Amino acid sequence: MQQIVKRRSLLMAPAVMPIMSRHAAAQNWRPAQPVRIIVAAAPGGTLDIHARAAQSFLSTYFGQSLIVENQGGGAGLVASQTVARAQADGLTLMVASGDGLILQDILVGSRHGRPASRLRPVTMTITAAQLLCTHPKSGIRTINDYFTALRMRGDKVTLAVPGIGGIAHIISEMVNRALGLAVTHVPYRGGGPATIDLLSGQVDAQIITLPAVTAYVSDGRLIPLAVSTLQRDPAMPDVPTFAESGIPGFDVPSTQGVLVPLETPDHIIDAWYRAWKAALDDPAVRQRLEALGFVIQATTPMQFDAVLKDAEKRFAAVIAAAGIKGE
Repeated sequence: MQQIVKRRSLLMAPAVMPIMSRHAAAQNWRPAQPVRIIVAAAPGGTLDIHARAAQSFLSTYFGQSLIVENQGGGAGLVASQTVARAQADGLTLMVASGDGLILQDILVGSRHGRPASRLRPVTMTITAAQLLCTHPKSGIRTINDYFTALRMRGDKVTLAVPGIGGIAHIISEMVNRALGLAVTHVPYRGGGPATIDLLSGQVDAQIITLPAVTAYVSDGRLIPLAVSTLQRDPAMPDVPTFAESGIPGFDVPSTQGVLVPLETPDHIIDAWYRAWKAALDDPAVRQRLEALGFVIQATTPMQFDAVLKDAEKRFAAVIAAAGIKGE
């Protein structure tokens, strides 16, 4: 399949070091009031897990309260608009999916003023594989079972996705186009609600960021079929990749990171970058995230910006080829 997304290096050319005066300002700045961390998804998903894993450390780091606020809906559009309109004073952050943010801009940005263009990157924090998994009573226990079910009765197989046009939907469409398959997509306001319905057997399958369902796979409540990255995930080494399951070269990692309003001063962005890097270097935070299957990155603002721009080019080409439309 020619339109398969190929992974680029997440770590681009080294960022230019900030000048000393800005470094000093970043070292001295700290929030004087409670901080809102807007999570661009419903509670229970990987973005929520990610934000709450760092919440306590960041609160102690700055000596200030941090309030995690979930704003699901619109594949992250609601959260993006909230943060884009916030005061650029360092008191409002967004924890978002980098790929989700770009997909949202491509698919619905023309109707909403491309909110991603009104945000500035702070750091890309983590990456993870997307996982295709099923409920035991679906009868689908392997990736080949899934492909067979779609060939035989694709319109009757239900696949939960956290939003039309989100990364899970894009991956499903890429798989379908590569193999000439079809499935019935069931959109949700976030990964948490989608997982709840999968656990109860109301849908047959789901594509979701792997760390969100690690515990459910471990206790046998969900069955893992395949991961979206080129290499198998260390958290689930026995689970095959799509690339080794009939779609050579398939490689679509999921990224997450932190953004702030566009006009936020450089020294505040630097201060938050240093704070998040410290949080991700903390052994307790790192252990919690890595145990779930996250790969910690902690890139600079410039590096995260480069990743987002690269993703926009790659996803735009795939969306155009597949004819995918936003909600």
